[in-house]
Amino acid sequence: MERQPTLLSAKQNLTGFHLKWIGIILMVMDHLHQMFILQGVPVWFNWLGRPVAPIFIFLCAEGFFYTHSKKRYMLQLFIGYWGMAIISLVLTKALPLEEIPLTNNIFGTLLVSTLYMQLVDMLRKGSGASVGKKILYILGMIGMIAMNVLPLLLQGYLPWQLIVGLLLFIPSPISVEGGIFLVVLAVLFYIFRDHRLLQILGLILVSVFTFFTMEGMQWLMVFAAIPILFYGGQRGKGSKYFFYIFYPAHVYLFYIIAFCLMYFGV
Repeated sequence: MERQPTLLSAKQNLTGFHLKWIGIILMVMDHLHQMFILQGVPVWFNWLGRPVAPIFIFLCAEGFFYTHSKKRYMLQLFIGYWGMAIISLVLTKALPLEEIPLTNNIFGTLLVSTLYMQLVDMLRKGSGASVGKKILYILGMIGMIAMNVLPLLLQGYLPWQLIVGLLLFIPSPISVEGGIFLVVLAVLFYIFRDHRLLQILGLILVSVFTFFTMEGMQWLMVFAAIPILFYGGQRGKGSKYFFYIFYPAHVYLFYIIAFCLMYFGV
């Protein structure tokens, strides 16, 4: 059962399908700038891409709430995350392009976000989770963060291959694309999913915080509030697996083309 709109119901005409395609179009523009900046793609393509992550995080919160199997949902994101980590590692070794670091992997951000959404569910009254299970889950999440922090603290004492491996293959809020700010935003979207204005307020507050603490134009993600505000609560048509295929496919295609342009002038 899909949620009925509760805010601006007469004007909430956007479905999840619409939001997904808004995000995809802006994402492609952002990655065109990332991969072809040396070919003169303008910086405002990057600006237009800032709302992409909040849009997909919002859709992730919706999808995680409604999914019939939260474990399967997280497993799909885990497979996507590891798959991209492996392919990116191999591709950058085979086609090294120092000017364009291949760090894209939003699956990690979405995966960690769902882990915290699951924690929210467990901590809610009447969740059915025992105290012991809650403690073990929290310790596990702390362990994930520690596996990312310790290698950084022990640089010079650990082989660099081990450090890179831990950072690449064990996601945590501090190592995933977008970092802890996007994970916090995901939790806010999930907690307040029945209160659209509070979701928008959370997006505004996180955007303001990034404005004062981060370089660049990431604060422009606040404009994701516009499509999110007009989301009507319906999934809409379209394949739910399309993004899992299109996202890595277009990233790697752009990277390979950029490599060919750089070294072969084709």
